[in-house]
Amino acid sequence: MSGLDPRPLHFVGPWDLDRGLACWPARPEDGPVLLVESVGRSRALPFHRQKLALVLAAQRHAAAEARAAGFTVEIRRARTYAAGIRAAVAARGSTKVIALEAPDHGIDQALRAADLGAPLELRPDGGPGGRFLLSREEVRAWGAGRRTLRMDLFYAWMRKRFGVLMEGGAPVGGVWSFDKENRKVPRGERPPAPVWFAPDPTTEAALAEVESWGIGWGALRPFGWPVTRAQALEALQRFIGERLPRFGDFEDAMVDGQAILWHAALSPALNLGLLRPMECVQAAVDAYTRGAAPLNAVEGFVRQILGWREFIRAAYLLRMPAMRAANALDAHEPLPGFFWAPEQADMACVRAAVAGVHDRGYAHHIQRLMVLGNLCLLVGVEPLALSRWFWAAFVDGFEWVELPNVHGMALYADTALTTKPYAASGAYIDRMSDHCRGCRYDVKQRTGAGACPYNPLFWDFLDRHRPRFAGHPRLGALYGTFDRFPPAEQDAIRSTAAALRARFRAAPSPAWSFDDDAG
Repeated sequence: MSGLDPRPLHFVGPWDLDRGLACWPARPEDGPVLLVESVGRSRALPFHRQKLALVLAAQRHAAAEARAAGFTVEIRRARTYAAGIRAAVAARGSTKVIALEAPDHGIDQALRAADLGAPLELRPDGGPGGRFLLSREEVRAWGAGRRTLRMDLFYAWMRKRFGVLMEGGAPVGGVWSFDKENRKVPRGERPPAPVWFAPDPTTEAALAEVESWGIGWGALRPFGWPVTRAQALEALQRFIGERLPRFGDFEDAMVDGQAILWHAALSPALNLGLLRPMECVQAAVDAYTRGAAPLNAVEGFVRQILGWREFIRAAYLLRMPAMRAANALDAHEPLPGFFWAPEQADMACVRAAVAGVHDRGYAHHIQRLMVLGNLCLLVGVEPLALSRWFWAAFVDGFEWVELPNVHGMALYADTALTTKPYAASGAYIDRMSDHCRGCRYDVKQRTGAGACPYNPLFWDFLDRHRPRFAGHPRLGALYGTFDRFPPAEQDAIRSTAAALRARFRAAPSPAWSFDDDAG
């Protein structure tokens, strides 16, 4: 690099890769672009190897495309994002740094506090030019005075706020959610093939580099995630045309050997900024308008993005940093070791979910919540242990999305986000999947070595937390069922559950530390 360049330096995080975001210069003459490959962040957790490669490849493709469009772009490797920015400012003589507010709390706070060598102008990460639909001010205004954060109320407000699937002030179809219609299980019907992209030379180089590091977890290949905006848009359009029409019906289903089913699997692209949330919502609504997809499917997809994704981000903003330490049920069991070694899991549903994560860094939302999260809830796994695994193991995992899902939804650790724990016995998994028919455990059995572990753990969970949940309007009736079990069976449930927890405790996941400042 020759000479100084006092123009503003535009820092683009690996979550800001769409050139339409406000951290990018509008024109090449507006200033150079900096992308940082953070060594500290890549080693902060045992991240999935495909996640590491995805971030590298997507950043490098974004840089190459911006250079081809005439922008000055630098990729700098540094220990942290702040260190990379500081070094670039010193080398260029930049008079200002422009960036979007970072989505993860630790990185956001580190950038705000860091001496970057030039003033930092943080632009809103929500609203026009942002990666989310709502600005932080809008989120805080919505959350002001609320003791509990209700997703159903937020979702209805968002539908009205953006005029999505609305008709004369009322929801199209007369109800806000068609979730009750979206609980079918495919009987012999196979989904279209998932949308994968063959790695080009840039992606191959990223894969080879990650392989050379000798760190991380999970299978590196086959790799097929979208790494460019063009690929992400193609994945979106193919989902709309091929899988959206049946997505609603089978949204909650689980089928052995089929990790994606009719799901979009667009969250990695969304969380890197390769897709914008409203363009995904609008594509689905357009399909409904032209009769290419039914309302239950379109509403279900819209709810995941306009509703759940935005709600989770809002909850994260409103509840941090207290959410990170939340542990309402005083849960302290270690994460079972089979979360890192699916071949060690002897429950068919757990083995299928963890194997999918190991092989691709992905599992759909019901596997995350009702198989993996539910098991850890019932066992009493320490919240941060599961949270860090979700962050490390999923290609779409950033703290802003995984922490509210784990602490607020799956483990009932932060009780502001849900009115009850999502606890379920094996009957739910049997109803929504084909896993139980090939499992070594009996899903109908509650006690003994052959009982489906979810069954004794479910009843023991309720029993252990009776003071908290006995008066709950939706859980209270279950205590009457438990109390009608013969005393000997109640004791057998408790002893079976205790034996399961002891077995899981005897083979815990490896311990690791997380450096949140290694941004």
